[in-house]
Amino acid sequence: MRSRRTVAAAALGALLAVGLAWTCGPPPPAPPPAGGFAFGALGDAPYNPHETLRHRLVLADLAAHELAWVLHVGDPLWRPCSDARYRRVRARLDRLPHPVVYTPGDNEWTDCWEEGSGGYAPRERLARLREVFFARPGRSLGGRPMELVSQAGGEGGAELGDGGAGDGSSAAAGEGDLGGTVGGDAGGAVPGLPENARWWRGGVLAATVHLVGSSNGLADFPGRTAADDAEVAARTAAAVAWTRETFALARERDAAAVVVGFHANPGFEAVAEEYRQAFEPWPTVLAEEARRFGRPVLAVHGDDHDYLVDRPLAAGWGGPPAPNLTRLQVPGSPDVGWVRVVVNPGAADPFAFEERTVPRWKHW
Repeated sequence: MRSRRTVAAAALGALLAVGLAWTCGPPPPAPPPAGGFAFGALGDAPYNPHETLRHRLVLADLAAHELAWVLHVGDPLWRPCSDARYRRVRARLDRLPHPVVYTPGDNEWTDCWEEGSGGYAPRERLARLREVFFARPGRSLGGRPMELVSQAGGEGGAELGDGGAGDGSSAAAGEGDLGGTVGGDAGGAVPGLPENARWWRGGVLAATVHLVGSSNGLADFPGRTAADDAEVAARTAAAVAWTRETFALARERDAAAVVVGFHANPGFEAVAEEYRQAFEPWPTVLAEEARRFGRPVLAVHGDDHDYLVDRPLAAGWGGPPAPNLTRLQVPGSPDVGWVRVVVNPGAADPFAFEERTVPRWKHW
C-alpha cells in the first residue's frame, strides 16, 4: 500500500501536469485511425459567470479539432430561460466550425417555471426553444451545418446515405419523407418532433431523442395541467418510435455501430425507482433494440454532471441485458469541458474517449 505522502505527491503531480498542459496549450490529439473519425460531446455548462469564462476555452479547444460533428446533450444554460439567452446560446454554437447537433435539456424549458429562471410556463418555453433552435428541421446548427433526417420531416426529409467518404451530407433513397408522424408501438402514429434527428458517418448511424431530467418533465410545478402530462407522454412515445426506427434502419443498412444522444440519465441505475418509471418504456426499448442489433452501441447523455464511461445495461440492471451498449456521461458544472470520441468503425470496440476539462482556476 502506498503511503499518504506518495499518494499526495502523485495527485499534486497530476494536477500540475494538467495545469501546465492548459497553460501551454493541450497537446495535439492523435489522428483517428484510417477509416475512422472523431466527434465531440458536451453539455451541462456553463451555469455561472465564472464558468462562462472557462467555457470560452472549451469552444476554442473544440474549434481547434477536426471533428465530424459536435453533439450537445442539453443544459447549455442555467437561469434565466429568456429569449435573449436562447439567442446567445444559439450564436455560440453557430460560431463553432463544425456541424452541431443539439438535443434539449431540462434547464432550457421544464425547469423554467422556477422564479430564478423567469417564472415561465414550461410548454411555452419548449415552443419558443423549437423556434430558436429547430426552425429548420433537417439541418444542424454550427458554422458548417450538415443535413439531418428530422422526425418531423423538413429539408433533410429523404433518408441520408452514408456519404461515401463519410461526410454524412449526401441524400440517397431510403425511408423517404417522414412527414409529420411516425409509427408508434401500438400501431398508431405519434407526432414527429423536429429536435429528434438522425445522420450517418462512415458506416455509423447516429440519432438524438428528446428526454430530459426533472423526471422527464413530470416533476410537479405550480399550475401544472393535464396538457403538461400529455406533452410528456407524446414526447416519450416519439422517442420510442424514433429509437425503434433508427435501429431498424441500422440493421437494414448493416451499420457498424449506433450512437444515441439524449439529455437525461433515464434511471439506468435506478432499477425499480419512480424516477426510472418516468422514462419508461424508453429505457427498456433502448436495451431491447441494442441487444437485437448486436453490434456496438454508444449512448451519450448528461444531466448527472460526472464524466463516466461504463456499460450500464449489463445483466442485473432490471431490464433486458445489452452488454454491447457503452454509456458516455459527459462532464458538467462545476466541471466545464468536453469529450473527444474517436470512432474506428471496423473495430470490435470502436469507441475511445478523451476527457478535455478546463481546470477550475483557468479563466484566460
